[in-house]
Amino acid sequence: MLLAGSAAAQVDRAPSPLGLAGQPVPALAAHPDVVVILRSVTRGRQTYVLRHLRAAAPAALQTAEERYVFGWTCDGGDCATAGLFLGYDTQTERLYLLLLDEGEASLTVPVRRAPWPAPLAEAVLAVAPDLRHFRAE
Repeated sequence: MLLAGSAAAQVDRAPSPLGLAGQPVPALAAHPDVVVILRSVTRGRQTYVLRHLRAAAPAALQTAEERYVFGWTCDGGDCATAGLFLGYDTQTERLYLLLLDEGEASLTVPVRRAPWPAPLAEAVLAVAPDLRHFRAE
């Protein structure tokens, strides 16, 4: 009986976020593995995060190292000035988020000085190279 319940739970589990590659960034924000974490870390900044997630033309999600899924979305055009970077590590189930306002980080998850995985740090610095505090693990 326990085995049958486990099999049913596996059938109901959402597909890996890695399968979202090529879809718009809001697809990652809406994924069941991500949405609860995202809500808890954005707290008082939800309005700003949602504004970017509802942007007219969000970028497509990318993947790296068969574990990371990530992308930028920007309401207003210039992600380096006002944008949202969203990344997720499917192995550790850790969320990475950067919200930029006027070129400055107004919300960073994890905290600003914590190292980010190299593929995610590189994706951030490719768009916003002035953010020198981003460093790889």
